[in-house]
Formats: sequence, C-alpha cells, structure tokens
Amino acid sequence: MEKLKSYMTKCWQYEFVRTLICSIGLNMIIECLNQRSLVGFVMIVTNPIVFLYNTLILFATMSIAFICKRKLFVYGTVGFVWLLLAIINFVVLYSRKTPFTAMDIYLINDAIKVVPLYLNLFQMILIVIAVTGAIAGLVYLFIKAPRYTGKIGYAKKGMEFAVVIAMLYYATNLFLASGFLSKNFGNLANAYKTYGFAYSFSCSVVGRGIRKDNEYSSEYMNSLKETLDNKEAENSESHPNVIFLQLESFFDPNFVEGTKYSENPVPEFERLVRDYSSGYLSVPVFGAGTANTEFEVQTGMNMDDFGPGEYPYKTVMQTKICESMAYNLSELGYATHALHNNDGTFYDRYKIFSHLGYQTYTSIEYMQNIEKTPMGWAKDKILTSEIAKILDTTEESDYIYAISVQGHGDYPNDITDETELPIKVKGFFDESNKNAFRYYVNEVHEMDLFVKELTDYLSQRDEETVLVMYGDHLPGFAFDSKTLQNQDIYQTQYVIWSNFDMPNEKRDLQAYQLSAYVSYRLGINNGYINKFHQQFLETNQEPTEEYLKNLKILEYDLLYGDADIYNGKVPYVATQLQMGTDEIDITQMYNYNDTICIEGKNFNEYSSVLINDEAYSTEIVSDRLLRVSNHTLKPGDVVSVIQSGKDKIELSRVYQTYGE
Repeated sequence: MEKLKSYMTKCWQYEFVRTLICSIGLNMIIECLNQRSLVGFVMIVTNPIVFLYNTLILFATMSIAFICKRKLFVYGTVGFVWLLLAIINFVVLYSRKTPFTAMDIYLINDAIKVVPLYLNLFQMILIVIAVTGAIAGLVYLFIKAPRYTGKIGYAKKGMEFAVVIAMLYYATNLFLASGFLSKNFGNLANAYKTYGFAYSFSCSVVGRGIRKDNEYSSEYMNSLKETLDNKEAENSESHPNVIFLQLESFFDPNFVEGTKYSENPVPEFERLVRDYSSGYLSVPVFGAGTANTEFEVQTGMNMDDFGPGEYPYKTVMQTKICESMAYNLSELGYATHALHNNDGTFYDRYKIFSHLGYQTYTSIEYMQNIEKTPMGWAKDKILTSEIAKILDTTEESDYIYAISVQGHGDYPNDITDETELPIKVKGFFDESNKNAFRYYVNEVHEMDLFVKELTDYLSQRDEETVLVMYGDHLPGFAFDSKTLQNQDIYQTQYVIWSNFDMPNEKRDLQAYQLSAYVSYRLGINNGYINKFHQQFLETNQEPTEEYLKNLKILEYDLLYGDADIYNGKVPYVATQLQMGTDEIDITQMYNYNDTICIEGKNFNEYSSVLINDEAYSTEIVSDRLLRVSNHTLKPGDVVSVIQSGKDKIELSRVYQTYGE
C-alpha cells in the first residue's frame, strides 16, 4: 500500500499526469451535464472509447499550459470555458431540445431577442452574476496565482504538447475509420449523446459547409448535367399562383399517444390531409431551427450535408446566390414574394432572401393592426390579409413563401384562464409541462382556424392557386418514438391544397424534396436541383445511397465548387429586395407650434423619424401621420422615415428635404 501511495505521489509530480487526471474529472462533469444524468461518472466503463477520446480533446486544450508560466490561470481558463459551454448546452437542451453548437454563437443577436421567452428576470440575473463571478475569479487567479519561476524547457514541453496533438490527430482518424465516431450527424441530439459533448461541439466549430467528395470533377458534373439535360419535359403553360405556408412548430396534437382533448384542435388540417395530396415530411430539426427546414424546402438541399448545427443563412448564403424555387418560378414570369409575421432581421432573412430570388419581403415591420399571443408572437391570421394584398397588387402569377410564427415556443406553464385556453387536455405524458402543452394546443387550434380562413379566401378568388402547407418542426416537448403515433420526432405533415382539380396523392417526402415534388405536380421542371429530384421521385420512394451522394456533389458544385453544372457561371443574380408590399411614403411635412408633423402613408409602430440622420422620439398618430414634439424644421432639413425592429437595424428608408 505504501509503495502504491509512493508511486502515485511520484506520478502526480509530472505535469502530464496531473493534466490527464484533471481532464478525466472535467470530462465526467461535462458528460453529466450533456447526458443530463449522472451517467457521465460511469461513462468511462459503459462507453470507454468515446469517453477517453473526449478526454483526449480536453487534455489537448489543457496541455497549452505546458508551455506557459501562468499554468494555474491557463488550466482555470480552459476548464472554465469547457464548463461554461457544457452548462449552456444543459440549459439550451431544456428549452429547445437541440444541443448547443458553435453556430449558436453566430446567432447570438437572434438569441438575445428570444431569451426573455425562455428565462425569467431572476434566472437571467443569476446567470449574469455567475458569469461575472467566474470571470472575476479568473482575473484573481491571473493576479494572485503562483507563477512558475523555473525554466520551462520549451523544447521538451513543446514536444510533449506536440505528442498530445499527434495522439489526438491519429486517434481521430482511427476512430472515424473504425466507426466509433462519425462526421455526419443526421440527428444532432443523438450525436451529442453518442459521441460526447467535447467531440460533437468541436465538430460544430471546424465543420462548415459541404465536404468535397473524392469523385467531384468537371467530368463527373458534365456527366450528371448531360443526364439531367436529356430529361425530356416541357414546362406547363398553366401558371397558377403558388403559395408555400411554413407553419411554426405545427403538428397534429392527436398524434400524441394517450392524450385526449375536449375538442379536436385541428379539424380543418385533418380534413385537408384527408381530401388533398399529403404525407409525412421529414425535416432536419426538432424543437427549433426553423431556418434550416426553410432552407431545405426552398433550395432542395440536404442539411445533413452541411456542418453539425450549421445554419447556411449565417454562413454560405451570406455571400452565395443559390438556385431556389423563387428563381425557378421567376424564370417563368412569376412575381416572387417572401412573407413573415416576425422580425425581418431574424436569421438575416432581410439579407438572404435577395440571394434566393425574392423580389419583395414583407416582415412584421410592414404590417398593420397586429394581434399578438400572450407570449408576444404575432398571430398568424394576419397572413391572410397580407397574402391577399400581394395577390391584388400584381398582374402576373405570384409565388409567395409565407412563414408563420404563432406556434413559436417557449410555452408558459402558468396560463390557466379558461377564456384563453378553451381546449382542455387530459393524459399528456409529461405532467410537469401539461399546462404548457395545453397552451400550445390552443395556439395550434387558432392556427388551424387561420388555415381555414385562408383556404376559404383563396377558394373565392378567380385565380388558380396552389397552397402548400407544412410544419417546420415539432414543438420542443420531450417527445420520442414512444409518445408519438408516427414514432418519429423529425416528421411533420404537409398538404397540397388547390382551388382547382388536382389528383389526391399520398406520399411521404424529405423536406428537400417538397418543392421539386410540387413543381413536378404542376409541370414545372426548370432548375438543375429541381430536375435532379424529379428524376429520382418519378421512380423511387425512399432516398438511396447513390441519390444522396449525387445530391451532395451537386450541392457542393453549386455553392463551393466550380459551378460546372452551369458551365462555370451561375446564371442567377441577387435581386434588389423591396421591403414590404405597400409603399411607405412622405407626402408632406410641416411645423405646428413646437411639433413636426409628417404626413404620408403606411406608417406603423415600427416607423421612426430621423432629421439630418439624427433619431428623434416619434409619436405614431396613425398610418398617415407621425409627430415629433419639441422640435421644428428649418429649410434644408432632411427628414427620413425608417422601418426597424427592436434591434434598430434599418430595413428601409424614405426621405424628403424640407422647404423643397
């Protein structure tokens, strides 16, 4: 026993050993947070290879201290960063059911907007205090912790550091080759549990875009191009209006096993599913990540081919122009419009939609008389009048991509007013969230009423119209294969409604196939991704390995490669995106006593006045009158009216010079 103790004491003297032991302990804590249980403490026995590999990642980051004099500070800082990331992941998993990734850091501005919906003021204060305390602790450690005064021996310590990095490199390649690890995360939540937090989060840091396939070449693309060009098909001469309606967190609550309702929450949607073409839609996200379902539907690209947790809206689409349903239809003479009853800047849509071929984008900053839910989200029924407005203002056929928001989380547990929650729920499997689920069910019921209102309105128009509706993802409750009738948390439903006769077909689809399938049904076949999917859908049901490989290669060529499918030059040009359907205008302005009066049209609560580019407190009197108190205009003053949301990002501006 004494010999063992002496041996352990001797081993502890080596920095390499101390760092390894600390990394093991840190990984245990991190995995407890990641798995949301104490399983992290026994993972070294239950899943030793994955546990030791994740420990090696932590060890590699900790080993930076080998070549530093302020060793305790480096250990403390690295450990703090890893623990902070693990704690954030722990909190995020409770609110949205999708793990925390490096991509979420890119989305920090969007996240700040919705934090108050997931955390109360007390919780936010506690988090601020905790983070501030930890940072203060690190500062204290930097100042007070003993500094190594001896010779580091940079050659030796540098060699040790290099050995650790080499071990990590070879272990990564070995475990990827043997199947213990994977680069492709079809299910992000399962990947974090299967491969560990350190590895999964690290993949989200380094994994961006689509990896180049070894078979990618000009010859390969030319062969694929020839195959697609040989497909003989003519576009239909009929051009009905095409409306896609992405319903936020929408699904049929009747799919929840063992749950009963005082009345059917979604009778209209169920009728449409029965009477019109419909099926299950496999989406890339669960509980959150609207923009990625949106991206798949519009572009026909598979999110599985991108980096773990990546949002293309925040990465490649910032600079690239991409083939899309909007571009395909605009080639046929369609006017293209995006519509969303939420902030125009969310997910950078106000930038990205010009790269997807939209001519106009109407966000909440351009809407009037907005009714909101108890959680502050705009109710979806406003979309009916906005769709009507778009259809009425154009002579050509219209393509509208509408994104709803009413069903958005978080869902409160403390609203029990019978007038607000008329539909009662019994037998929900998660007792702690039964009131939250009841709130959700009642919001979905209102969304169902909106769907009926919209289809009733479109039925009365004398223009042929197709309306494609689907849920972007399931709401963030603790669903799994046992709690859902369809046994898949990555499935929603779609339905293709029309005010003219279309055969009623039942078919399950991937989200990235939906636009191509709708186009196929309408006799529209332009666009290479569109043709690619349609050629497969004609003869197949489930995606094959060859189909997915060729899709990935085609995606790479379009976004990262040489655009060989287009003979080397992308044919699409970014649009000059017009914000709002209705034109905002200034008709006249004048001084009245010590008040500036600005008359015009289509002002709303998001309008604000700038005078010579300086912002002034603005009173919105009506949609035709704005006032600025305690100020008067002088000849030559430039008066601007801008539209912006809570983040103050300017979306559009009109201006006039006073006295001209």
